[in-house]
Amino acid sequence: MPAPRPVVDSVLSRALGAPLGTAERVSAVCQILSSAEYLVRRADRETGGLNDWNLARDQVPSKLRLTRRMRDLVATEAVTSGLHVAQVGAGLVLLSPVRHQGVRAGADLLLAGSQLLLYPRHLYGTDGSDQVSFLVAAAAGLGRAGGTVGTRRAAIEFIGAQTILSYSAAGIAKLPGALWRSGDALVSIMRTQTYGDEGFYRLLTRFPRSARALCRGVVAFEALFPLLAVGRGRCMDWGLAVMAAFHAANARFMGLSRFSWAFVSTYPAVRSLVRWEEVSA
Repeated sequence: MPAPRPVVDSVLSRALGAPLGTAERVSAVCQILSSAEYLVRRADRETGGLNDWNLARDQVPSKLRLTRRMRDLVATEAVTSGLHVAQVGAGLVLLSPVRHQGVRAGADLLLAGSQLLLYPRHLYGTDGSDQVSFLVAAAAGLGRAGGTVGTRRAAIEFIGAQTILSYSAAGIAKLPGALWRSGDALVSIMRTQTYGDEGFYRLLTRFPRSARALCRGVVAFEALFPLLAVGRGRCMDWGLAVMAAFHAANARFMGLSRFSWAFVSTYPAVRSLVRWEEVSA
């Protein structure tokens, strides 16, 4: 049975009223899922795997011997797994009711720091959700470590602005692509084995005009997303609802489920930024 309306309203009110805490908690779910995936897919890091360090090391060269040694250390299975376990633990701390600013800052910064260390180790397989969760953790950690309402407010505004910029940049980056401009990119993606869906592909090919309109609409909506901030964001709620549906569709048809957690976590911060709201951090 659906949750009673008062319960839903109460949860939504708390989330919108504490955008930094919401960003931390929902993004922590994304990071826990990510680390859990890496922990169970050890074959990717073994000899011949997608992230075999003997091969991946050459893709992230460094002239500094200390950096090379650090990366080699992190690439050992014990350290890699240990860092992911630590990330799961930090994520659980952020999901907990703990309110102490220092504890939450430490958990955030541990997540951000460990992601930096692990990035070369998982060069193939990371995506935009990892980048968003890193930005949320880094901003929230620094904001809370600052120890003032002002620094926490700055973290909220950074997260909100970064989300708006990310959507707009994604749309603008698609514009040079002939397939995106023609509206055929979506069909091309859906026919691939990695990100495609056979049922949706058949539906799109059955209605080509609708498929092109949908593809072009996504590009236009992303590129023009900052315009929703005009007029103190009166239309932003509708825009965020559209993007949440977009991420839900990506999770269903493209398997990009972590994107939903990462980006939706930032929505209260976006609302707070464009509406100039004074909220709890």
